Amino acid sequence: MNFKFLPNLITIFNLFLGCVATLLLVENNLEVKYVFYITFICLILDYLDGYIARKLNAKSDIGIQLDSLADMVSFGLVPGILLYNMINAAPSFVVGSIFSSLIPFLGFIITIASAYRLARFNIKKSASNFFNGLPTPANAILIYSFSIISEEGNLFSQIILRYDILMLILVISSFLLVSNIKLLNFKFKSTRFVGNRRRFFIIFISIPAVIFLGIYSVPIILLIYILTSIFTQYKGNY
Repeated sequence: MNFKFLPNLITIFNLFLGCVATLLLVENNLEVKYVFYITFICLILDYLDGYIARKLNAKSDIGIQLDSLADMVSFGLVPGILLYNMINAAPSFVVGSIFSSLIPFLGFIITIASAYRLARFNIKKSASNFFNGLPTPANAILIYSFSIISEEGNLFSQIILRYDILMLILVISSFLLVSNIKLLNFKFKSTRFVGNRRRFFIIFISIPAVIFLGIYSVPIILLIYILTSIFTQYKGNY
């Protein structure tokens, strides 16, 4: 039986779940941490469709385009809505003015940056051992982490739910998406330590960080990932 249809079917399911997550976030009647579980499944599906396509030798132009369209919803539109909701929830210093109702829409700059990154990825060939700019799934997880923390009702929540901090998150996130910073990918060509030591370093740091810090570990892990990638590029050894 020919199973070459399977990668595209997985991609379509990714898109479907992305639509579900979008609707739940728009309705805003479910805690973000529970919506995150849906996006995490999307993340797994996003990896599986490419992996299975390579194993079945089922790569196709339509599969590439469909994958980007699914990612645009699951990892592009979703973080835009998350940031919109956070800015909307932040105490406004211009209450009652027209600006207070327009500022939250700036969150969708992340969606625009994600669209640009995905379009560039489709037309620009890059080396298989690194990404040009931050991948949209990683950025979506980063924005999710801030959104979940913002609902905790503690000091960190108060820090995040400030216009200046949210604008800083918006600028940094959008810059990382469209930048040409070379970031390590985790497509291991072998399980040998040699040639993968910096990838293993990030993994070994991430596991205890997630165990002890939970969602608070995400921004820290991402910072370590970026700094390690820049150092690796400087050394010229991916």
